[in-house]
Order: sequence, then structure tokens, then C-alpha cells
Amino acid sequence: MLRTLTAALLLAAPCSAGSWPPALSGGRAAAAPVPEASAPALADWTVMYFINAKNNLESSGLMDMNQLELTGSTDRVKIAVELGRMNGQHEGDDHSEGDWTGVRRYLVAADRDTTRVNSPVLEYRGAADMGSWRELVSFIEWAKVNFPARRYALVLWDHGNGWLPVDDANAPDFYSLKGFSLDDETGHEFSLPQMARALEATGGVDFLMLDGCNMGMASVSYELKDYARALTASEEVEPGVVVRYAQFLGLLNSRPGMGAEEFAANTVRTYRDYFVNGGGDSEGDPLTQSALRLYRMSAFREKLDAWALAALRAEPVVLRAAAAKARFYGEFPAYKDLCD
Repeated sequence: MLRTLTAALLLAAPCSAGSWPPALSGGRAAAAPVPEASAPALADWTVMYFINAKNNLESSGLMDMNQLELTGSTDRVKIAVELGRMNGQHEGDDHSEGDWTGVRRYLVAADRDTTRVNSPVLEYRGAADMGSWRELVSFIEWAKVNFPARRYALVLWDHGNGWLPVDDANAPDFYSLKGFSLDDETGHEFSLPQMARALEATGGVDFLMLDGCNMGMASVSYELKDYARALTASEEVEPGVVVRYAQFLGLLNSRPGMGAEEFAANTVRTYRDYFVNGGGDSEGDPLTQSALRLYRMSAFREKLDAWALAALRAEPVVLRAAAAKARFYGEFPAYKDLCD
């Protein structure tokens, strides 16, 4: 009792100069009070970019990171990035910026130098496997904890291949043949159900952008319908150079209170404007880009199922002829356009 009372009196008494911290009985010093860490301020949007450039898209990954720096983060819009590079890929090895390799995480800072990434690195991830859905989970969790916001957007950037794996060697490992984010260093990519699993594990997002080829498909959208409100993707092969990130993020910075559907529509408009007015090179491929309301995919599936049943009742010869004439995308005749 005496020991407790003595300690209480010492802690309550004013301290003379040089006497802090006061000595407790037994010769130990009282710990100075530690102020509680303040939570990060809540932004309107946190836009998360998962840029897997550990393949022949390395130069494009660096270019797009520099595009993000033209806008940079603000108090109301945070841009968080995981960017990966490697050496030794079969083509497209880029030795610029000191030829660094590995995986880095950034909060993008505004910068007008488009020849070098100048945003500070917040975390080094070593040779993390960006073809793993678990690495995607880790990145989303990191971004949401460090840059909390009222709304979240996720941009998945890399090779995409609709409902086929990017690398045929990965087909036996897929429980559903849909692929994205090929990491040449590990040879891994994640399937579409794994992408959905990552989004489910991290609470989903408001807007999802699949910045890769052949991802604008009904099957892709249906798989992801419960984990985002709006989606942007392309049915067709995407050109290697598309300069639009600074444009649609600039629109977001000017109206940070916009919702997911407006954000999605702006990404499509800036894509169109780049090729129609901005001199973009389509590389000979047709250009497609769509913004979808994912919460309507269940109703769409009902209509699609009804259409499929009606089609199955048609004469087989007529059905095969119609299928043969329908427009397809990329290099895969099975990627048909339902509008045809």
C-alpha cells in the first residue's frame, strides 16, 4: 500500500528542472506519456495501381508511373502504387533509371519530369511475386490502411487474356481459365476467380479498372460483380502506349466528390480522346473500351441465359453460320461480341 501511494504522489507532484522522469521506489523511472498516434486523414478517393511490369511491358510501366506523377496525390485524392521490374525477360528489358529491379510501393507525388520516377519509395518488397493473388491482397490492405478514403479505385495493369491464361503453361493450374498479371520472373499469373477472391478478402472497391487486353467480357464482369460498383475494360487488344492517366486523374482532382460511375465514364472518354484527338497509335487494332455497372450483371445474366436457350433451339446449321460471322476480338475466334 505504501509503495502504491508513494508512486501516486510522485506522479502527481510537479517536477523541478532536471527531475523528469521522477524516480519511483526501487530506483526505476516512470515512462513519459506517449501521445496517441493520429489516424491518417480520410481522403475522398484512394486510387490503387498494381503495375506488374515484370515482363515485356517494363518500359510501359515506367512511362505510366511518370504519367501518374503529372497529377500526383493531393489531400483529397491519394494515388498508391505497387510497381515491379525485373531483368532477363525474353524481350522488352528496360535498363533506364539505374536498372533497378524488384517490387516497390509508392505514394505518388506530383512531378513534371517524365523521364524519371521521383516519388519516394515507401516500401521495398524485394522479388515479390506479382503473379500471385496474395500479393495483390497485401498491396490493397497496405494502401487501405495507410491511405484510408471514402471511396477506393483499383487499377490492375498488365497483360490480360479474358477467359484464357496469358501463358498456356499455367493452364493446368487454373480452376477457371481466365488470366491476368503475368510475372515473367516467377512464371505465375492469377486466375479471374483468384482476382475475385483478392477483392473479397480486402472488402472490394468502388471502381475497378482492368488495364489489360481482352478483359471486357461478360464472364469477367459477372465474376467480379460483387466486388465493385463500376468496371472499365477493353474487349479488344489494347495498344502498348495509351496516355490518359494524367487526364482522368486530373478530372478526379477537379471533382473529388464524383462517384464510381462518373469516374469510370471519364476513363472511357479520355481513352477515346487520346486516339481521336491526341494522336494515339492504335497499332492496327480496333479500339474498344467500356464502362459497366456491375450491380446490373445479375439481371444481364438472366437475359443472356434466356437468349442462349433460344439460340440452342435454332437449327444447328443456322447457329454455326451466325457464330462464324460474329465479330471476335484479339486472336481468339471464341471471343465473340454478343451485339453481333
